[in-house]
Amino acid sequence: RRFIKSYATIAEPLIALTRHSDLKSFQWSEACQNSFETLRQRLIEAPIISYPRFDQPFILQLDASDVGLSAILAQKLIDQDGKAREHVIGYASRTLSASERKYSPTERECLAIVYGCNYYRPYIEGTRFTAITDHKALKWLHSTKDLNSRLARWAIQIATYDIDIQHRPGSENGPPDALSRYPINVNVHRDDDELSPSIISTITSDYFNINYIDDLSTVSYDPGSLLLLDYFRNNSLPPHSLSIPISLISTSTKSTDVLDSTIANIHFADNINLYEQIRTAQWKDSFILPLLNFLQNQMTPTIDNLPKFYGLARLHRVIDGALYRIFHNKHSSERLLLVIPSSEVTNILQLAHDHATAAHLGRRKTLSRLNSRFYWPHMRRNVADYVRACILCQQYKPTNQKPGGLMKPIIVSEPWHTVGIDITGPFTKTRRGNHFILVVVDYFTKWVELFPLQSTKAATIAQIFLDEVLCRFGFPVRVISDNGVQFLSNVFTQLCDLLGIHHQRTPLYHPQSNLSERINRTLKPILASLAHNDSKGWDLKLSQIAFALRTAPSESTDNSPAFLMFGRHPRQPLDLLLPSPPVSDNLPSSNELSAYRKRLLVDLMPAYRTARELLDISHQTQSRHYNVHRRSLEFNIGDLVWVTSLSGIAMGKWRGGKLQPRREGPYKIITKLSSVTYELEHLISHKRLSPIHIERLTQYYSFTAINYLN
Repeated sequence: RRFIKSYATIAEPLIALTRHSDLKSFQWSEACQNSFETLRQRLIEAPIISYPRFDQPFILQLDASDVGLSAILAQKLIDQDGKAREHVIGYASRTLSASERKYSPTERECLAIVYGCNYYRPYIEGTRFTAITDHKALKWLHSTKDLNSRLARWAIQIATYDIDIQHRPGSENGPPDALSRYPINVNVHRDDDELSPSIISTITSDYFNINYIDDLSTVSYDPGSLLLLDYFRNNSLPPHSLSIPISLISTSTKSTDVLDSTIANIHFADNINLYEQIRTAQWKDSFILPLLNFLQNQMTPTIDNLPKFYGLARLHRVIDGALYRIFHNKHSSERLLLVIPSSEVTNILQLAHDHATAAHLGRRKTLSRLNSRFYWPHMRRNVADYVRACILCQQYKPTNQKPGGLMKPIIVSEPWHTVGIDITGPFTKTRRGNHFILVVVDYFTKWVELFPLQSTKAATIAQIFLDEVLCRFGFPVRVISDNGVQFLSNVFTQLCDLLGIHHQRTPLYHPQSNLSERINRTLKPILASLAHNDSKGWDLKLSQIAFALRTAPSESTDNSPAFLMFGRHPRQPLDLLLPSPPVSDNLPSSNELSAYRKRLLVDLMPAYRTARELLDISHQTQSRHYNVHRRSLEFNIGDLVWVTSLSGIAMGKWRGGKLQPRREGPYKIITKLSSVTYELEHLISHKRLSPIHIERLTQYYSFTAINYLN
C-alpha cells in the first residue's frame, strides 16, 4: 500500500467485495479482475521511491475527492544535474466511508490533512514541513473563528504539528489529485455527421467545463438510446422522417447486458425491435395469417364460413405489412389498433404492467394503456388475469378485501370439559422472585386460576398444571394453548397423552383463539392498579384478583364462576355489612343433608342448562358481529397460497419495513386441520408452518400462456 501509487483507487473494486459481504453475493466482475492484474503488475515493478533525508524539509501533498483521500510525502532534492526536483518518499491513500462521503468539500480536504499528518507522523513530527492542498480555504484554518465542531476538532489535531499550509491550484496538484480519484475514462464522442458507437473520455483539470455526458457510464451502441441522449442535450425531438426504434428488455438477457443498456434508469435492450418482432410474428400466427394474405395478396382462404371471414376482414387493414384493427369512436373518427399475435401478448403485457414506466398499476390503468394502442381477442380478460397473477403485486400490494375466515365458536357442555392455559409476563420481579403468571381458565364456568412463576421452564409448568389443576378439578377433555416452547415440550405433550387429554394449539400469531388471552387483557390493568404503590409485591395480590374474577357474574353465563362451581355464592367483604347468619354447633341431620343436596341439584341443573343456552346465544351474537368484518374463505389440500409476513400482522396492522414484502411463499396446503386452520409447506425450501389461520392466507395466482380460439 505504501509503495503503490493510487492503491486505494486501484483496489476499490476488491475492497467493495468485502463491504456488507453478509448481505450480498460474491461477484467477481471484470473491474475486479482488472484491479487484481494492475496490483500484481505494480508489485513486480520497481517503484521510483527515494530515501528520506531528515536534514531536508518534507513536503506533504494532499487531496480529497468524492471517494477517497491521498497523501504523498516528498522532498525537494538536488539531482546529479544540479537541479532541485521533488522526489516521492511514500504514497498513502484510502477510500472514504459512507458517512465521510457526505462531508462538504472543505471537510474532506481538511480530513485529508489529518489523515496525511497521522500517516506520516514518524517522519514529520517535531520538524517544520509544508502541507500543499488545492483547497485555498484551508490556508486560514488556524485563523478562522467560525468553525463547525468537526473542523475545530481537526484544527486542534493539526495544531500539534509545525505545519505551513500552502495552496497549489488543482491544475498543478496532479499526483495527489489522481491518487484520490477513480479513473474516469469514458465519454460519449459524437461527430456532427453521424452517431458514433465509440465512447471516449478525456480528463482535464477544468472539471466543471466537462460536458455532463462525460459522467455517464459506458453504454452499448443503440440508436434509440443515442436519440434519447440527443433529446436531453438539445431539448428537441428528431425529425418525423427518422424512425425511432422501440427497445425492450429481453427475458433471456444477461444481467451484465441489462446494466450496459441502462440510461437514467430507463432500460433499453440490444438488437430487439419490438415493432419488427410483432410484424414478423403476425405472419407466423395461424389466426392472423389468412387475414394478411387476403388483405395484402388477395388470397381467399379455404374455410367454411366465408361471409363471417369477409365481415372480419372489413374490420382490418394492412399497413406496411402489419395488420391493424379499425375502430370508430363516438365522433365517427377512425382509429387503428395494432393487432398483437398470441406469441407476443405476454411481452406486451410485461411492457404495459411490469416496466418501470408502467409501475405495476392495476388492471384498469393497464387496460387503458393497451386498448388505445393494440388489439387482440379477450384483451380485458387477459389483462385481468396477468395483473392478478403478477408475482410482485401479489407479494407487495395491500388487499382491500375483508380478512378471510368466519368465527368458529368452541362448543362446551359441562364444567372443565375444555381448559385454556397461557403464560403472561414478564412483569417486574417481585421480592419472592416471581415475574410471570400462569393463567388457567375453564371455558364453561369461566373459573380462573392464577399462579405466580419464577421461571417458565416446561417441567415447572407441567408440574403446576398437574398438581394445582388436574388433581383438583379432574382431567379435562381438551386443553387449548398457544405455540410457546413450554407447551410444545416433550414433558407437557407426554402429560396430555398419558391422561388422555387432547392438546389443541392456537394458530400462529392468532391469540384470540385462546380464552386465556382475554383473561390476560382483563388481568393486566387490574394488577397494575392494585400494585401501583408496590410494583415488587404484585404476586401477593393474585389471590385477591382471582377471587374477584370468580365471584363476578359472567356476561356469557349470567352467573358467577363460583356459583356454577359450588352452587352457592361465596361471602364477600360486602356481606360483612349485613347481619351475620346464625351459627349452630349441632350436626346437621340426614334430612337436612338430603334437603341441601336436593337444593343444590335444583339450583345447579337449571343453572347449567341456562349457562349452555346463554353460551350458545353469546356465540351466535359474537359470530354475527365478528363475521360482519370477515368473508367466507376456504382452501383445499394442494392449493397454493401466500402467507402474510409475521412482521406485518402486529395488532392487525402493517408493522414491517416500508419496502419489505407483505407476503411470503408460495406455500402448498398439505393438511386441513379445521375449517380455519391449515398446515403448509414451502414449495422451494420445504419449510412447514402449522397451524396457520386462514386470515393470513391469500390465494396464489399464476398466468398461463395465451392461445387464440378460432
